[in-house]
Amino acid sequence: MKILLVTHKYPPHALGGVEVYTYHLARALRGHHQVFVFYRHDDRDGPSLAEYDQEADGIFVRRVSCRPQGWKATVAGQFLDTFLNRPIEESLARLVAQVQPDLVHLQHLMSLSVRIPHRLRRAGRPVVLTFHDYWFLCANSQLVWPDGRVCRGKAAGMNCVRCAAAARFPSAWVPWLRPAVAPLFLCRDWVVKRAALQAQFFIAPSHFLIGQYVAAGFPKERFIYLENGIPLDRLRRAQWQATDGPLRVTFLGALAWQKGVHVLVEAFNGLPEGVARLRIWGDPGVFPEYAERLRRCLIHPDAALMGPIANERVGEVLADSDVLVVPSLWYENSPMVIQEAHALGVPVIASDLGALAEKVRHEVDGLLFPPGDALALQQTLQRILDEPDLLPRLRSGVPSPLDMEEHAGEMERLYRQVV
Repeated sequence: MKILLVTHKYPPHALGGVEVYTYHLARALRGHHQVFVFYRHDDRDGPSLAEYDQEADGIFVRRVSCRPQGWKATVAGQFLDTFLNRPIEESLARLVAQVQPDLVHLQHLMSLSVRIPHRLRRAGRPVVLTFHDYWFLCANSQLVWPDGRVCRGKAAGMNCVRCAAAARFPSAWVPWLRPAVAPLFLCRDWVVKRAALQAQFFIAPSHFLIGQYVAAGFPKERFIYLENGIPLDRLRRAQWQATDGPLRVTFLGALAWQKGVHVLVEAFNGLPEGVARLRIWGDPGVFPEYAERLRRCLIHPDAALMGPIANERVGEVLADSDVLVVPSLWYENSPMVIQEAHALGVPVIASDLGALAEKVRHEVDGLLFPPGDALALQQTLQRILDEPDLLPRLRSGVPSPLDMEEHAGEMERLYRQVV
């Protein structure tokens, strides 16, 4: 079978959860199928539109660079570029005509084009769509407001304008323009929903996310729950070892305010010296202002910002951890880092929010705390220090995550149904 995976980003240009998952899925499928990958990454220099094809590890990859110029570099152009882009469509159409895939699996359409599913269906290509976040409901994909609260509703698009302005286009004119701009966001929501409905099946790795989409009017009968897979063999090359030293606390992920890293920093600052150590792994270059804020706030002598970590070394980091903290402020879907921690038998402390409460079983394989509550997180960490039997008990309850090979097998069965 010829399978085309379409995603907004892909390694080595991006190493987020969707990108890493797509990479490992492609590698797992290549043993039995011809696998093709299409994604976008814009060059700062060079032509405004360019295609780069390469084959690596038996996978054909096309990267498209489509740097906005002229009116597309304006505020309105940047907004439209997040979901409408004809050159991207044409590039993918050329690839489809070239390789004639039996099925197209959409991983994300952000900064690609929502007309892609329509064009694929008109070309007679079956389409499957995985929901990795809330982009088909929310322009910022995370259903979280700039003040850290989860979304309480669109208010006829008025709240969407506020979020977009805070994230991308801050201006004193925004409050005055909200009534005029709000309908554009409602139109955007309608357009992206129509695009999603072109898929025969929806795949989602959390029941919470399915509930959010169904509540927004997406057909429940099209959803299939399937947890993401991870490459267990690669992760388990590193063996977890107990130590008699300080409690090893780890954060691993994007240094972004939505991830709540500052909450963890504040909580850890309240612990006594010498009893625990905190290692924060993430790329400070993605959101440099936030990373600098973390540096200023991180006053505990036993804590450090470690910088980015290559995906193939994640197992090493987790093997040197007693507990992983996921203090997110937004409705996470299924963070791969939780499964990666489980692969090494590491318990997780997470915000009691969204699908995190589904992925971390309180008092069984981890602990939950109120989102954004640094004092509660500090007390949770202190509890592990004060109760020596707690961490071993949680470790014994950590489940084995779904291996990527098994996940790919489930995906193949779904593909065969669609084809």
